[in-house]
Amino acid sequence: MEDKKQEALMSKAEEKVTIGIMIMEIFIGLLALLTIFLPAFMNDSNKFEGIYTAFGGGTYGTMVKQFFDFSFGNFLTYLLVVLAMVLVFVRLALPKVDNMITRGITAGLFLLAGILFLFCKEMAVIHINASKDIFSLGYGPILGAIACLIDVIIVGIDVWFSMKISTVIENQEEIKPLTQEELRAQVMAEIEAEKNKEKSE
Repeated sequence: MEDKKQEALMSKAEEKVTIGIMIMEIFIGLLALLTIFLPAFMNDSNKFEGIYTAFGGGTYGTMVKQFFDFSFGNFLTYLLVVLAMVLVFVRLALPKVDNMITRGITAGLFLLAGILFLFCKEMAVIHINASKDIFSLGYGPILGAIACLIDVIIVGIDVWFSMKISTVIENQEEIKPLTQEELRAQVMAEIEAEKNKEKSE
């Protein structure tokens, strides 16, 4: 009975920790998403936010009214973050689907988004005839990549914690003491085996 209570307490602890971890995943994912409003493309005199490198637009000087065209690669970066966050929401709302597979997919989406953040400059599509070499990668995508990497680590901690709890519960079940009925049956079986041994001799 005591073991059952301890197992229930450990399951409750796992549930609370998992919920806390998923809330952190959502919060950090939101920070990664908000980097769309930070400079992604910049030089000494101009800064362009991620919203322009993804969806197009942005003025350059007094003559150029549209500096970027739509970039599927940069759009996909932010979309992957959104998909990862939606999956975390689903795992939070439906605990039955919160398993190693869905956690792995979540981590994979965040990891892929983090990698793509760092290729923001390469994936940007400039509307006019201008070289990308005069620009550098802004701090927005770098922060986005860091946030995604943190989320991957957080998912990893969630997986590690769940595996640790499962191992502890399994070990408790293995060393669970015998009940009186089980002990009596074991003794009777040993006596019977001893009698059979004596008869055979």
